[in-house]
Amino acid sequence: MPRVDEGLPAEQLCLFEMGGVDVRRLRLTAARWMENGRSVATKKAYAIGWADFEGWCRSAGRAALPALEETVQLYAVHCLEAGRALATVEQRLAAIVAAHRQGGQTPPVGYAVRDLMRAARRKNGRAQRQKAAIVPAELRKMSAALLRLKTVRAVRDRALLVFGFATGMRAGELCALEVSDVRFAAKGVVVWIGRSKTDQEGEGREVGIFAGRRAHSCPVRVLKAWLRARGKEAGPLFAGVDGGDRVQPGRLNVKTVWRIVRRSVQMIGLDPEPYGAHSLRAGCATAAAVAGAGEIAIMQRTGHKSLAVVKRYIRHADVFGVDPLAKAM
Repeated sequence: MPRVDEGLPAEQLCLFEMGGVDVRRLRLTAARWMENGRSVATKKAYAIGWADFEGWCRSAGRAALPALEETVQLYAVHCLEAGRALATVEQRLAAIVAAHRQGGQTPPVGYAVRDLMRAARRKNGRAQRQKAAIVPAELRKMSAALLRLKTVRAVRDRALLVFGFATGMRAGELCALEVSDVRFAAKGVVVWIGRSKTDQEGEGREVGIFAGRRAHSCPVRVLKAWLRARGKEAGPLFAGVDGGDRVQPGRLNVKTVWRIVRRSVQMIGLDPEPYGAHSLRAGCATAAAVAGAGEIAIMQRTGHKSLAVVKRYIRHADVFGVDPLAKAM
């Protein structure tokens, strides 16, 4: 992002300063407002990234704040040589920019760093590693396996998997849901998503989820079963369950959703390594596409804002699933 005062003549900046306008204070206030507008996950990722950068600067004998652009460029090379994903390095750079803005300093990320990252993207030339999509048949197997356990935790995990798949929600969005965010209707269940990665202003949106035809993959039935076990009092929809199989007041986090997906996948004999929390969201988009749903309809369900992004989520389980030349050959 360009600085607010970028492009202004030096004498105009001096005039502002001499005229009693505290530009530094305004910059700090703007940085605080931007910080408060970030999601909890983003704040955590930035904190980790900044701590890593500070540690590297100490070992390299360089200043972290304010940092020279060459320092940031060398740090990015260090990260890339260490095998970190491009997305991770880009997030680290965003953390450095945020820390400088918060400290009232000019972000040290300019043409040199951007050119380096462009070169790295060309050099790698490989697709982002994507989590495998869970297909409906696998979802039903996991649901049935969990039902056989006859525990409260299994009832919750089953509801989380089926509801997460049906809504196409991100793991963080699932964790943020409150009991008051869902209501049952004649055709299914309506869920209110108050804030998401692509809705940082918190405008929110309502999504209608139809009841399923099969018991093991019906989001309405599994959610009702979980609410009977959990109780309908206010609080997180997907609450924690302790070792004694008692429902706890705290909400789940993204890491726990990741563990639930991997554990459940392993229960039905699949290698858990390719799977993660995003496998539910990818599964929703893929199953919808295979069923013939248009991309706009899929975006309305998942909340994607970009057609290009939603296309990356659609993973065809069968390479012979669609023949674009069926009528020509």
